[in-house]
Amino acid sequence: MKITDIKLIELRCPLEAPIKMSFGLRTERRHLFVKVLTDKGIEGIGETWTNFPHWAVDERKITLKNLTPFFIGLDPLDINKVWAEIDRKIMKTDIGLQYGAKGPVYQALSGIDIALWDIAGKVYGVPVYKLLGGRLHDGVEAYASGISADDYQRYVPRYLKEGFRGFKIKVGFGEKADGDTLRAVRREIGGLTLYADANQKWHNAKGARLQMKALSEFDLAFIEEPINAAALDDYEVLKAAAIMPLAAGENLYGRQALHEYLHRGLVDVIQPDVTKSGGITETWAACEEARLYDVKTAVHMFGTAIGLAASLQVMFASSQALAMEYDCLDNVMMTDLPGKTFYSLEKGAFIIAEDMPGIGIELDEAFLDKYAV
Repeated sequence: MKITDIKLIELRCPLEAPIKMSFGLRTERRHLFVKVLTDKGIEGIGETWTNFPHWAVDERKITLKNLTPFFIGLDPLDINKVWAEIDRKIMKTDIGLQYGAKGPVYQALSGIDIALWDIAGKVYGVPVYKLLGGRLHDGVEAYASGISADDYQRYVPRYLKEGFRGFKIKVGFGEKADGDTLRAVRREIGGLTLYADANQKWHNAKGARLQMKALSEFDLAFIEEPINAAALDDYEVLKAAAIMPLAAGENLYGRQALHEYLHRGLVDVIQPDVTKSGGITETWAACEEARLYDVKTAVHMFGTAIGLAASLQVMFASSQALAMEYDCLDNVMMTDLPGKTFYSLEKGAFIIAEDMPGIGIELDEAFLDKYAV
């Protein structure tokens, strides 16, 4: 079997209300899917991260267009060999070094990698989690994500009624504003699990430490990305302070970057993203290494149902699975994009509804026609 082409599908839809994060607003959902074609007629679908900045889709399209020739003729089932070829021909050559854009390249490669695993599952007639060694969990707990001070009153009660036991709140808007929001949510959810996401807002360990101490009264299960993901020494300071559990990983690219966090003991929860960190291949490598360090894994996902399906394949197979992020905002890319999925969400947990080959999703063609650019 040989790869014959890589096609891109761009979807866009406006948001009724902007998504508010500590570094800015997101006013529309704009996504890019990667379809890998083969000479046997078997196709794989993947997703590449395009949430920020607003030109991410355009940049990813250019990157993928220029990466495509390197994949033509390769066997999609030899995923390790494909990565070795890309490493040899791009990442460690003048092309990759001169380009210098490690993040966008890994994000582009992530979409291709997911599609390759999708093809492999379809060829062998099994879900990806079986290719990873088999299912370890009957269910994976979900937590409601994307909630901010502007909308917690809308979403927290809704997802409490649906049986969710975990909630992640956006912080980084000032000590008083963050405290008021978390206090209100804690009052609403009682003793259920509460996470916070600072989106790398605080500039250094000193500033983050002060903010985290102020938030310690809310019994947070973890604080996600309190500082810049590249500030490893500052993470070491925060970990030693032991104010609350630390989580990070969505902005780390490749297994080596994720390894540094695990090897140095910088986090309590590692959060690789299948659409950013290097697809299923690199995310699974991090999950397996996390087992060696007894670090929990909460795969990051704030995209579409394609990325969610691929993430759940990993989480069902990982011994370190903690909980799966679920974009609880009104998101048609999560709810209406799939015609069929291998998973269902029941009482705040993901369960396997039906074994499907590959990453376990079929797309609604009418939906694609409606939102395709």
